[in-house]
Amino acid sequence: MSSEDHNSPANLNEYQARCLRVTCEYVDKVIGEIEHILHSAASKAAFPRYIQDITPTQRRTIEDYLSRIRAQLARVLDGQGIPRPEAWVPTSRAVYTALTTIDIALEELRPRYMKGYGEVAPELATELEGISGELRGLTERLNRYLMQDAGQDLRQRLERLEQTSDELELLGKIERVVTERGLVEFRSTIAGITDRLEDRSLEIAVFGRVSSGKSSLLNAILGEEILPVGVTPITAVPTRIRYGEMPRLTVWYAERRLPETLEIGHLAEVASEKGNPQNEKRVTRIIVDLPSARLRKGTTFVDTPGLGSLATSGASETLAYLPNCDLGLVLIDAGSTLTQEDLQTIQALQDASIPVQVLLSKADLLTPQEVDDLIRYVKENIVKLCSVEVPVHAVSAIVGHRELLTQWFEAEILPLYQRSQDLKSLSVKRKVGTLRDAVVAVLSTRVRRSKGISGTAPEAIREVEAGLRKATGRIPQLQIELERDIRAFSGDTGWLVERAADRLAQEWKEDKDSPAGPGLVVYESIVSDVHQQAKVYRQHLESLASDLHAELKNAEKALGLPSGPTEEEFTSVIRAMPVFDFAARDLQLAPPFWSRLLGNAGLRIAARRAIRSKLESYLSNVVSIYGGVFKDWSSSVVNVLAKRFANYADSYRAQAERAQSGSTLGAEEVHALLTDLRTLGGKVTPTEPGLPVVANELWTVQAEEGRNR
Repeated sequence: MSSEDHNSPANLNEYQARCLRVTCEYVDKVIGEIEHILHSAASKAAFPRYIQDITPTQRRTIEDYLSRIRAQLARVLDGQGIPRPEAWVPTSRAVYTALTTIDIALEELRPRYMKGYGEVAPELATELEGISGELRGLTERLNRYLMQDAGQDLRQRLERLEQTSDELELLGKIERVVTERGLVEFRSTIAGITDRLEDRSLEIAVFGRVSSGKSSLLNAILGEEILPVGVTPITAVPTRIRYGEMPRLTVWYAERRLPETLEIGHLAEVASEKGNPQNEKRVTRIIVDLPSARLRKGTTFVDTPGLGSLATSGASETLAYLPNCDLGLVLIDAGSTLTQEDLQTIQALQDASIPVQVLLSKADLLTPQEVDDLIRYVKENIVKLCSVEVPVHAVSAIVGHRELLTQWFEAEILPLYQRSQDLKSLSVKRKVGTLRDAVVAVLSTRVRRSKGISGTAPEAIREVEAGLRKATGRIPQLQIELERDIRAFSGDTGWLVERAADRLAQEWKEDKDSPAGPGLVVYESIVSDVHQQAKVYRQHLESLASDLHAELKNAEKALGLPSGPTEEEFTSVIRAMPVFDFAARDLQLAPPFWSRLLGNAGLRIAARRAIRSKLESYLSNVVSIYGGVFKDWSSSVVNVLAKRFANYADSYRAQAERAQSGSTLGAEEVHALLTDLRTLGGKVTPTEPGLPVVANELWTVQAEEGRNR
């Protein structure tokens, strides 16, 4: 053996090196467990396992030793030339996996799963739904925050907003305080207001009878032949046309979880009666993205299928079927005249407080004098029959006459867009003010509680928490009940046939010379009954919306919080219901000669047979399709209501929790809170306008804190 071989260091073989590395990894893992024990013992765990018998000084010393051990582990491996394994699991993925496990566990608290352990009493079912719902809601918010990318960070989103205003500056201050004080319950509210600030849209719904020129006019406005011309739109499903960098068609279906993306050329296949008769494809929503200059600022057009099937109802009945929009355009063929359907649509829009304009299409077919006469005639009749004055404009989609369209767009739509943004600014100002008041109330409560100033009684707090929990539980319960009832309704058309047969038999008995005809009697009977049943389901949703709002108001009152959402914020969600219609207005139905010989019973038997022979199979299909579309709509409404309720309820629960915690704050913490209070609202006094009343004791605390500095 040479001298060189004797002096060279020996190397561990492959297995020995692996053993050393695995042992060091294991030691590092155990150190992590020790750190977890130290953290758990010092934390406010809901279910503590460890008794805190280590002083803060001892804990710091232990952590120093652990740090040294870890440093030595690294040096040992480096000294042996053994590479340390690199991290390979993203923290976000690990937390997401853990949150998914939590969500599954909380889902299994729902009554449908708890029944496996024994029958659940009805009064406890709501409680269990509420427990599962509020805990899953918190987990979902954390998961949503975790999964958002940097571009969705609230602070960055606020900084990217182009407009500047006092409200935006105040919202930025609120976001900073909420983040620094750990008031996570307000993050969803801030995100909602930020969404509103980022939303620069103006939504215009277009109504018009078949052949009124609606598709041609929209194509002329957009500058492209997008909408199929000369086809009947499918019932109940409006087409939304908005700005997009690339042309795209997105379609949602009742029985699919994810939407389908298509080329715009396929629009007629899903949005017309010819391509999708009676909506047999069960389309629930259609959105067209288009790089049109007139859409760039945020204008969105909604091509509606109309409200013709509601013509037999009062205008107030149609409110639930109207889309939420900033302007309603009622298109009338200049070669035709006003109809009852047009007048009803105008009245319904007015009743819903939606601004209305009437456009006379195909004005190129008339002379200038005829156009003036027609505008005057339409205005006078609308005033006479609807008791309202609305703007009336003549337009044309013909290339040589499009200056009429341009003049209308520049004179009416562009100013309306600015007014719409002004109204949205007022809405944002109100929401930011309400949010500021809520955050101020939380900070004030922290100071009061830290100084021993009594707040809400524990019994009242427990009632608040119980009420919010039960309200949370009612949401999924109603959704389950609605899905069950809608499924039963859409699977049974026998009662529709029976009621239509009664009305048809009566029509035959009276032997009226009705211009409607027996076919229209049957049509109107079935449409009316379906809409009446839809109205019942809508009333359930309205009741839920009112109950949720009432529960929030109870919590506000009990906790002494500033006024929160209005009832309209919840009830306004329940609009734009799917409209039921079917192509059977012109049925030829005549009583057989023998039916009159048997009296009323004979007429009824004959009516039932006639309707069943001509409609039963077809009616079963269209009602089933409508049931699927309606179920999708009602589920979306429930989800929006649940989200809005949770946004407020979460902050109220957090306030109730803090009201029971009387932890003492140090002088620096109190000073920081009072500084935040002044930042958000100026000098906080018991009587300052615009701020919630803060207890006299708080003002005393603030004054004393100022003297002590």
